[in-house]
Amino acid sequence: MSEHRKSWEDTFQTQQAEPSEERRERSGKFEDGFRVLQGKREYVTYREDASFRMWFSDVPWVYEQHMHSAFEIVLPQKGWVDYYVEDSVYHVHKDEVLIIPPGITHGLKMEEGSSRLLFLFEPEVFQAMRDIKVLSSGLYRVYYLHGGTEAQSKIRSLLMKTADIYREQDLLWNSMCFSYMLRICAILAQTYLPNSSLLPRKKEKTVETEVISAAMNFINTHYAEDLTLDDVAEFAGFSRYYFSRSFKIQTGYTFKDYLCQKRVQVATDLLIHTRKSMREVAEESGFGSVATFNRVFREHRNCTPTHFRAIYGVY
Repeated sequence: MSEHRKSWEDTFQTQQAEPSEERRERSGKFEDGFRVLQGKREYVTYREDASFRMWFSDVPWVYEQHMHSAFEIVLPQKGWVDYYVEDSVYHVHKDEVLIIPPGITHGLKMEEGSSRLLFLFEPEVFQAMRDIKVLSSGLYRVYYLHGGTEAQSKIRSLLMKTADIYREQDLLWNSMCFSYMLRICAILAQTYLPNSSLLPRKKEKTVETEVISAAMNFINTHYAEDLTLDDVAEFAGFSRYYFSRSFKIQTGYTFKDYLCQKRVQVATDLLIHTRKSMREVAEESGFGSVATFNRVFREHRNCTPTHFRAIYGVY
């Protein structure tokens, strides 16, 4: 084992040995949210009206191996930042860019005299874009942009513009930041993914597109009811099989997955912004029982509803 690697891991072991309350305090609270590390799982919060965060730091720092639900982008401004991403090491220098997708274990070390911008944002916007969803297997990987490529230059420029927008905090700044993230996603796809992956999908009939859109609105309105695939297919005027196939083609989701995601989204908002009991949250978001609610929520958010509220609840 190299001395550099040994020093890194020794520091991790020292930090892991800290009492949990000290680690929680060290994680820090900020005006626009806070970060809590529990084991290797990091929970990142945002302002109530946002799902995007940015930090500038010029303080020497070691952050132990962790993972979270957000995309993470680092852009060194001076010097370099060492990133340990699963089994790989990236020495990210000034003006280089490292993009880490959700759910990937990583840690970082920044030496004296270095500085960096760090961007964190949730992937919900990407998941709602049908063309991105089709390419997600190619986009949800680590990108290390270096060597002065055109893609690196373009993405660095977009990140700097994003930083300006974040600092100014004008009306709809969160949406503007995401507009740049979508442009970055497009550059990555057009530069690094095989051309065959970018071919347009076969277009469905306009009337079918409109019917599926109406069905989605129907689900968004009636999610709290005992809604079945047969109910929505009947509403759409399609057979169960034909509706199921068309819905998947048009949205990228199965009916069950879309309904489940909608219910979890509603439950998430109730957990954050109300004091309603778990039974009330489960009922109002369409889950048949608290047990089912707990199981499904944990599958989607990687923690129990009670744990989620303890971290993110505004009350």
